[in-house]
Amino acid sequence: MRRSLVYLLVVFTILSGCKKSNEDGNNYIEAKPLFFALHNGSWLDNKWIRDPKNLIAIHETLKNVGYMNLLDDEFLFDENINIHDIYINKQFGQLLDSLQLTYSQKSITKKYYREFWERRKKERNDSIVFVIIKDINFALKNKLGSGVLSIDSKPELVNDTLYHLLNIEYRSDSLNEQLALKDFETLRKLGFHQSAYNLLFNRYKYQDLKWNRDSLKKTLKHSKSYSEVWFQDDTK
Repeated sequence: MRRSLVYLLVVFTILSGCKKSNEDGNNYIEAKPLFFALHNGSWLDNKWIRDPKNLIAIHETLKNVGYMNLLDDEFLFDENINIHDIYINKQFGQLLDSLQLTYSQKSITKKYYREFWERRKKERNDSIVFVIIKDINFALKNKLGSGVLSIDSKPELVNDTLYHLLNIEYRSDSLNEQLALKDFETLRKLGFHQSAYNLLFNRYKYQDLKWNRDSLKKTLKHSKSYSEVWFQDDTK
């Protein structure tokens, strides 16, 4: 079976989730930016992400967040990569090396790499994919955080909404009431009210915080029905 894999979007693959109903009946509005489907749906046949301008915008955003802040050691050093039921018997860094090396080869002997680059060329995004693979590989080999990578980034291409969402989900500093309230307000202002509600009541790392949940809940806008949410309930 023909398989298509865009490893430069590895962050989205490890974030992906599924739709859940809200059992307590508290339904709120939830923004649906164009990249939302990559988080909660199937991205293998997603046409939006194959557009070079969208690819580079996502990449510039992830550079600012920091790839090393988003990828854990278990994923990086696992000998068998499994993303959305696609299996590769290589460590992630080894796979990036091979993809980077084979891009400029006129005759690629290994079937997987040949077909990978043929698909990218057919989609007319091969040059962008190569740049992204090279940047990710460089970051991993040198263990670069967001500070170094952002120096070489293009701020005008960064997606601010995605940047804020990832910084909340992959917070590196210790969570306290002040930071939690900042996260809540960020989600509320961006229109992710169902996610903001889940921070109050249905997210494990926010459970022990002492904040006025009922008062904050009143600032959220209701919806008649539940829809897919960025920050899902992780307490059940």
